[in-house]
Amino acid sequence: MLYLRLAYSNIKKNRTVYFPFCLAAIFTVVLNMIMQVMGNNQGLEHLRGAESLKVMFNLGGKIIMIFTVVFTFYTHSFLMKRRKKELGVYNILGMDKKNLTVMMLFENLITLFVTLIIGLVTGAIFSKLMFLILKRLTGFGADFVYEFSLASLGQVTLLFLGIFMLTFVYDAWEVRKTKPIELLGQASSGEKEPKSKWLFSLVGIACLAVGYGISLTISSPVEALTQFFIAVILVIIGTYSIFIAGSITLLKLLKKNKTFYYRPNNFISISSMIFRMKQNGAGLATISILCTMALVTISSTVCLYIGQEKIIQSRNPFENSVEVALPVAQTKQVINEVVKGQNSAVKGTKYVTLSGNLVTMKQETDVFVPVKEAFSNYSKIVGIRFLALSEYNRLEDTTLTLTENEVYVYPVTGNYEEKRIKIGSEEFAVKGTLEQFVFAPKEEDAVLGSLILVVPDERADPTFYGELAEDFNEAVFKFVPAPLPIVSFELAGSLDQRMNITKALQARFQQLTSGDEELQRSLSVTSIDQDREEMRSLYGGFFFLGIVFGVSFLVATTLIIYYKQVSEGSDDRDRFMIMQKVGLSHKEVKKAIQQQIILVFFLPIIVAVIHLSFAFPIIKKLLVMFGLMNANLLTIITIICVLIFSLGYFVIYWRTSKVYYQLVER
Repeated sequence: MLYLRLAYSNIKKNRTVYFPFCLAAIFTVVLNMIMQVMGNNQGLEHLRGAESLKVMFNLGGKIIMIFTVVFTFYTHSFLMKRRKKELGVYNILGMDKKNLTVMMLFENLITLFVTLIIGLVTGAIFSKLMFLILKRLTGFGADFVYEFSLASLGQVTLLFLGIFMLTFVYDAWEVRKTKPIELLGQASSGEKEPKSKWLFSLVGIACLAVGYGISLTISSPVEALTQFFIAVILVIIGTYSIFIAGSITLLKLLKKNKTFYYRPNNFISISSMIFRMKQNGAGLATISILCTMALVTISSTVCLYIGQEKIIQSRNPFENSVEVALPVAQTKQVINEVVKGQNSAVKGTKYVTLSGNLVTMKQETDVFVPVKEAFSNYSKIVGIRFLALSEYNRLEDTTLTLTENEVYVYPVTGNYEEKRIKIGSEEFAVKGTLEQFVFAPKEEDAVLGSLILVVPDERADPTFYGELAEDFNEAVFKFVPAPLPIVSFELAGSLDQRMNITKALQARFQQLTSGDEELQRSLSVTSIDQDREEMRSLYGGFFFLGIVFGVSFLVATTLIIYYKQVSEGSDDRDRFMIMQKVGLSHKEVKKAIQQQIILVFFLPIIVAVIHLSFAFPIIKKLLVMFGLMNANLLTIITIICVLIFSLGYFVIYWRTSKVYYQLVER
């Protein structure tokens, strides 16, 4: 009972540091409860389009677990630093290290008990609320039912039992290996004035330059996907290097400027920051990276959710379409039979016959060659399809003409300004560039380049396509010259009726093409209604996870700033007290404090905005992978997110700076 009373008394006396730690732990319990409840919901297994959502929640749950472990250890390290002097006093008064270990065990058990009880109860309530939000975002109907499983409760409990056991083992090891006099001095001991680290600073600048350069020079969305994590790692290394070493080097340079340095406010701020910047630098770099992660996550997911309808429409230029290597008349007949059997009607039918897709590589601006390696250079890979001139004239109601060796080029993405085009051994003169084609709307950006070549009718025959097929015989992506009709149409009836027709069409055409691999590969039945249902669950899930991750990073930032203010306030209190005793006025102390905390705590958000600005091009390319081509929407939403986040950051600074000022003035 003695140890229990001591543990309770210690927690009560140190409530200024224990209370935020417990709040942080409760918050992470709630986060893990939400992710586990969502991921373990059996209703996701029976809903259309929910497979990807289930994968996302399982991955998101693992990320939150990793975040929980790192964040708990980080905040716990601040807590223990404030406790070391107290533990040293207990040790000198007669408690040996074994007694201290038992006392800390009871402190951990009390903290764990309070955290789990409050966190699990709050998590159960909030998981229901978040479930309703997710249901609204994804549009899932009555089949998506809230389920609270004991498995979720058990997983979260085991996770936090493991985390608190590890923190206790770490604390016990720290106490056992440290002498009593060191425990008394460690909490308030400063570091020796660090030296300028030019090499480390230059490495940081180089890492940032390379990371920014990757983002600014990326030309292909697929290339962005492969280079993104390299750029992120370089920027993280560069950020830590600049904050830890670069800041000290800069402050040393300012110190050498006698005119600037020997002024009361500058002297206090620079000398104080030089003395402690090594420790501050790591914390400030962490805050900056967390702010950047929060801004990137929130702006990207919000943009995807708001722009999802535009994405769906760009993916589906027609409400419904069937693409299969069967005669157009047969395809239309099958569509009419299936639709009539579902008591509906077909309207607005259009059709076109294209050749198969030729996947080629741009060797020069006007020369296209076979792709010899599957992953050679995505930025130069282009898909080319061929269309007879008579088909284009019929669909676009034009009267264009071509000679035997002329073609029209329709660039679905980008522009084509060359006067010739060479594909394999075939070379054509480009008579002109077309501006529109009803079956392939223009795209601002795309994962891969895309061209449609309008060729003379006499060239659109098996002989010409056969020669092309021979040129690309040894390519990774072989050219299949078979004509490929596409039939687009609209359907009457309700949403459920249209969805049932799509399923029936899919089943019927699969039956017709069974036994023929070429026909099965060519088959594609699309429906904007079906795509909308699937995409809404996907982008709704992304938005939901964006909210969870964004709030997590924001709370982590808040706690780190708070602990830093408490830690710095306690350490700086004696120094400012001495300065006041030797003649520094109260007004000058206050001004020096404000100058220091404004510089220290607004620097991370400024660096985060700079990181976000340079990351914008690569983020824009990555979102193209999800179908978002609207760069203006991304720009507007990113600016709004930065303004809102900056306002929240200012509120955090304003509230926590009061804690620092009270500690220093006390």
